[in-house]
Amino acid sequence: MRLPKHVMYSGRMINSLADDAADVSSRTGLNVSELVPAQESMLPGIGGVLTNRAGDFDLEGRDAWIFISIKNRGFNRPYIDRFIDLCDGFGLNGHVCPVDDPYRYNSMAEFKSDDLPEAEAAKIERLSTDITRMVQKAINGKRTERVDIVKWRDIEENTPKTYREELSAAFHGRTRIRDILYDHISSVKQLDSERCFERYAEFFLCEVPVLIHAYYSNGPTMDIYPGPQPKFFWQIEMGLFEQELPKLTALTKAGRSMLYLDTHDRSGGGKK
Repeated sequence: MRLPKHVMYSGRMINSLADDAADVSSRTGLNVSELVPAQESMLPGIGGVLTNRAGDFDLEGRDAWIFISIKNRGFNRPYIDRFIDLCDGFGLNGHVCPVDDPYRYNSMAEFKSDDLPEAEAAKIERLSTDITRMVQKAINGKRTERVDIVKWRDIEENTPKTYREELSAAFHGRTRIRDILYDHISSVKQLDSERCFERYAEFFLCEVPVLIHAYYSNGPTMDIYPGPQPKFFWQIEMGLFEQELPKLTALTKAGRSMLYLDTHDRSGGGKK
């Protein structure tokens, strides 16, 4: 099931939309902006930009995923309804996962603490429950059997620990991975100490291995999100960290490359 070829976007345009300040090429020489093929999405009801490292924009055989950041207001009932319509219309198996647990690390960084306050833990749990309830209502309302809800903790438990261990070792070993994460985090968060940076970095050390395993452990996938894919993921997929992350890199080569759909509103009125 191939999409028609319409307006083509350069990888540079896609990545610059994420955050120019996060460009790590000046420090690492690992600029992927010219390497990732991209294409305007012509999917009915859910436009945006598709990216895939191999230029594979074929939907056939892919499972569709939405990983809902619990603090991103772009995920609402109409968004989920369009996702369900997409899965039903194209015969895709769809999965919706509220990303809740990794936000514990962001909260600890914001509170400058190695322990999560009970009130904040309860808030994260409440946000996740509210999102799950909203998605379930959408599934029931559409009477679809194509889409289900998956818990982050279940995906994390099924992800081999070796992937997080590998990424953590590269980070704490002060390889270029640490510099790249620092550049990315400091572009969106105010860092007043090394410990503050490390607390925020735990979010990525938790999330990245789980997402990559979900992308590649059960056949071809498409990830849908209202915003660009961080460069760090593309750099792993392009094999640029094969020396530091041989297992994660090998995982991305195991089958068809992940298809990413950025649905971010570029008219100026959307939210990241």
